[in-house]
Amino acid sequence: MTKRKLKKFVKPTIFMVTISIITISIMLMTKDLKTTNGPDQTYVMNAVIDSITPVVNTEDLKIIKPFTSDKVAVNKSFYEKDATNEEQQNSLIYYEDTYLQNSGIIYSSAEEFDCVAVLDGTIIDIKQDEILNTVVYVSHDNNITTIYYGLKDINLKVNDQITQGQVIGKSNNNKFCSENNSLLFEVNNDGQVMNPEQFFKLDMNELN
Repeated sequence: MTKRKLKKFVKPTIFMVTISIITISIMLMTKDLKTTNGPDQTYVMNAVIDSITPVVNTEDLKIIKPFTSDKVAVNKSFYEKDATNEEQQNSLIYYEDTYLQNSGIIYSSAEEFDCVAVLDGTIIDIKQDEILNTVVYVSHDNNITTIYYGLKDINLKVNDQITQGQVIGKSNNNKFCSENNSLLFEVNNDGQVMNPEQFFKLDMNELN
């Protein structure tokens, strides 16, 4: 077989064509690069990586009620000075021949129910009361304190961090309510008592 020898110009030509192809490829790729100015410049290839917009959670932080059972109902409402006579009568607590204005809401049920955190917070105090049994104080952002009167079966202690919906304790009986399973829930907003029903309608941004 006769061996054929490449002409001298063929190898340089192949080399130059290869270099040209590589150069053109690099130019096409760098055309799609975007430069981010700054002390540490980075490059993002638009043809490969999409522009990413940071996800910001704009959903309002809703406040939940201090129970999860659908069998719980309002037993005594919050006392409002501008409420109707009927509403005010339903918010008076009768105890030892005395009518007291309710500073929270008494919830009750025929069955025992879980009492839960309405927001993330910190347990700041736990007290025992002869009239209302165990009382738990929870601190939240924006100078909000929620108070749970008349609990039992509490597995928390002071300084515990709790999350929204976490069970704080069980309903119990107290001398302010005739039902065996009840909870007196109070909201303190920057040192002032607040109607819990109004509180539940807010989001935390409105309390800033």
